Amino acid sequence: MAHEITVTGKPSQQGSKRHVGNGRMVEMSKTLPAWRKAIIDAARDAQGPGWEALDGALTVGLTVYLARPRTTKFPEYPAGAPDLDKMQRAVGDALKLAGTIVDDARIVTWHARKRWAVGCEPGAVISIETS
Repeated sequence: MAHEITVTGKPSQQGSKRHVGNGRMVEMSKTLPAWRKAIIDAARDAQGPGWEALDGALTVGLTVYLARPRTTKFPEYPAGAPDLDKMQRAVGDALKLAGTIVDDARIVTWHARKRWAVGCEPGAVISIETS
């Protein structure tokens, strides 16, 4: 049985960093902290009392819903930025921070896709199953 989490908010990617001096790097995305918080809050709400973080080999399903711009080169699918793999990274790390999973290294399979948010709010639907 899959554990399902619905997140609303502006999806953001994680991965691109910039150097700020003294060997320190920071995320370039200014929208990542709000997106990460939205995932953590939704994940904790879905967990309920007495939740134990999922451990073992995990399969994660991810559908990200992006706000559709007025004009786009790809009207059927969001085939441009942000990168899906970088959004997966943000989701995996947030699930670990929320205590939903022991570690995002436990994810052995991803089923990820991007869609336009037509008939729904921007955000994501995440499902997690033990393999």
